[in-house]
Amino acid sequence: MIKRLTWPLMVILCAALVLTACGQSGNKGTNGGTSGGESKDADAPKPVTLSILSWNNEQEMKPVLDGFKAKYPHISFDFSFAPPVTDYIAKLQTMLLSDTAPDIFIIAAENRNEIIDGGFAMDLTDQPFMSVMLDSNKPMLSKNGRTYGFTQTGWAGGLFYNKQLFEQAGIEKLPETWDEFVEICLKLKEAGIRPLYDRMHDITIVHSAMFGANVLTKDPDFDEKLFNGETTFAEGWTEVLKMWKEDLIDNEILTPDMIGLTSEQVMNEFALGNVAMVPGGPWNISTIEATNPDIEFEIMPIPGKEPGNKYYNGAPGVGFAINSKTKHKEEALLFLEYLSTEEGLRQFEEGTGGIITAHGYTTNVHPAYLPAYNDGLMAGRIYLPMVSWARHQEALRNQFLIAIQDMAMNKITPEEAVELLDKKLQEMENK
Repeated sequence: MIKRLTWPLMVILCAALVLTACGQSGNKGTNGGTSGGESKDADAPKPVTLSILSWNNEQEMKPVLDGFKAKYPHISFDFSFAPPVTDYIAKLQTMLLSDTAPDIFIIAAENRNEIIDGGFAMDLTDQPFMSVMLDSNKPMLSKNGRTYGFTQTGWAGGLFYNKQLFEQAGIEKLPETWDEFVEICLKLKEAGIRPLYDRMHDITIVHSAMFGANVLTKDPDFDEKLFNGETTFAEGWTEVLKMWKEDLIDNEILTPDMIGLTSEQVMNEFALGNVAMVPGGPWNISTIEATNPDIEFEIMPIPGKEPGNKYYNGAPGVGFAINSKTKHKEEALLFLEYLSTEEGLRQFEEGTGGIITAHGYTTNVHPAYLPAYNDGLMAGRIYLPMVSWARHQEALRNQFLIAIQDMAMNKITPEEAVELLDKKLQEMENK
């Protein structure tokens, strides 16, 4: 009896299970589990490829790119490289004009006017990650108070000095004023030590820092006024060039025969203890130590006529800009935001060796370079004319080079030098 009752019951139960299963199967196509899975797939970020044209090569950028991809696996890179400066500027300009520019590219002093004026870069001023950037780094990448690139690096140059030679000449402290600096040079000379080498091959570290210490400390907006027609080279540079000519050239601290020296010769002479001071930056340190591991040296600024007005030559690092026509604005902003994080900063430093100048981050610098990092870069007391000049940088730079070499050879006076600079500026403005 039980067996006869069990069989119909089993049939009914099986039928019920089949109907339930069918019902559940039907639900999967509407409100059930598969619908949830499809919704999850739909919510997942779509794969995106960001194009970048960098002037750090792929090996140098690898730590940053790998770190970013680990955090945002849906974003990959179409990475390309062009060496700075001329090749990079030319390649990017061609791409911008042909509407084939990448999503992210480099903006530098040499191309900022063309990029900003052409509307090629996105305005980054109000992006939250821009708070990491030093205020002193922003003017190079800005126009009319708006900033179009993010930089987290910078560099500074000053005078490397040999501590042992200073001690040998009886110099116990670094100069606080320009007059004290000249006295130190003369004291070294009297002790039979060559005080200073300067190749005079450019607007030198010495000239740039002298201008910062004596002009920008009083009038930080001088260059802006210069290109607005409110002042002249003569008003800003005459005193600086007179100090340089009368104190360094006329006292034969610097001599015309230095013009033909190479950078390698200068650094070699310094490392071997044959000259007490040379202009340089962080890029020279490894060469100096490789030549003479026992040398005791450090970097110092150029002091102004007034105590406390010390300056270094230097500039912010180039900035990362976002193409104003990018189709991947959100992802490009994520990349710049990542560069501003502690992780991104550390990876950029590791890969490129760049000196990080971001708020809240301590970079690794050589002990001999600490004064330039702390008192120059982070304090914003750095100056490079080609960055600060609004336009005609190369033409003015070439005129400046001719002028300082002619002054060194006593062919022209400082007054004539600045007159030539003003004439060149006027000539370029009228083209």
